[in-house]
Parts: sequence; structure tokens; C-alpha cells
Amino acid sequence: MAEADGGGDPSAPSPRIRIRIESLSDLVFGLALSIGSLILAGKVPQSGQELGVNVLLFGFGFLIVVLAWLGYSRTMAVLPVEVPFALLTNIALLFMVALEPYLFYVLQTVKTAGLADAASVAYALDVGGMFFMQAALAYLVVSEDKAGLHGQKPLHPAVLARFRRVARADAVVGLVFAVSALPFLWVDTPIGFLRFYLWSSSLLVPVAMLSGRRPASKKS
Repeated sequence: MAEADGGGDPSAPSPRIRIRIESLSDLVFGLALSIGSLILAGKVPQSGQELGVNVLLFGFGFLIVVLAWLGYSRTMAVLPVEVPFALLTNIALLFMVALEPYLFYVLQTVKTAGLADAASVAYALDVGGMFFMQAALAYLVVSEDKAGLHGQKPLHPAVLARFRRVARADAVVGLVFAVSALPFLWVDTPIGFLRFYLWSSSLLVPVAMLSGRRPASKKS
């Protein structure tokens, strides 16, 4: 029975664990998106301008969760659960994803500048942690393939190269969010608070880094 459940390796988790993790991740990401929609539904705009602001704010939170889901689903499609630290990184990422809608709601509804500062710091650290966890998962894919452990089929070099770019891009975005939590970046500018501007501009990093790849030349 041990071989049927764990492949003969008592340290390797049962395949059922992977199925349950995938089900849990789908639930967490789905709830994060649903809570964002419920928050928007509970805010009745008083003007067309307020409606536009609400939609933009919802779009920002939606984009954060969707980017996390896309990176997570692509990585977990090829990353074995039994890889060291993979399960722990999964749990940490899902916790941060589940926390994101709450922190974003607090950030939108605070009434004082001091509390807005604290809420924005918490949100920056949470989202930064999400991208750091995604970078760690992508790095695990690359390191696992190099080690050739667990009998996995080697990935195509182009796929590995993409995971390296994903790891770098996610690490850069996570770093921007983490750095934006520094107190001196809570400053008002003509275009809004500098911290919020850094958040918005950081989402262009994955687009720039992942679209800058060069196709491999073919030798005749």
C-alpha cells in the first residue's frame, strides 16, 4: 500500500496532496476575485467620476490577483509537489493571495492619512511577498530541472529560459512593492502618492522583461 500511495518513498507526499493543493489554490484565487467584486458592488458611486475611480481600483486589484494566478498555474503545471520547500512556498503564496482583498478594501475605505499609510505599507508587503513567492516557485522549477530529481522529464531549453525570465521579473516586481513600503515614499506628488505610482508602474516590468525575448536562430 505504501508503494501505491507514495511511490515507495515515504518522504514523498501522496498524489492526492497535489490534487488537494490544486483544488485549494483554485478556491483561494476564486474567492480573492469574488471578494473584490463584492467590495465593488457594495460601493454605490455618487457621480460618474467616482464610478470611473471605483472601476480603476477594482481593475488594479483584479490585475494583481490574475497575474499571480497566471504565474502560479503555469509554474505548478511542471513543478512536482515533493520538491523541497515547494509545499511551504505554496501555502505562503495562497495566504498572501487570500489576504490581498482585505488589505485592498481597508486601503480604499480608511478615513485618515495615518491609517492609509499603515494600510498601504501592509498591502505593499503582502503583494511584494506574493511576487517573491512566485519568483521562488519559478526558481524551484529551474533548479529542479538542473538537478534531475524525482525522475521528471527534462524541460525544453526554451521553457527553462522562460522560467528564468519569470523568476527575475517576479523578483523585480516584488522588490519594487517591498521598497515602496519605506516611510519616505509616502509622499504626495502632482500625480498622486509616490507609493501608488510605484505600484502601477511596476506592473509594466513583467511585460517588458517577458516580451523582450529573442527567438532562437535555426541552423541549417
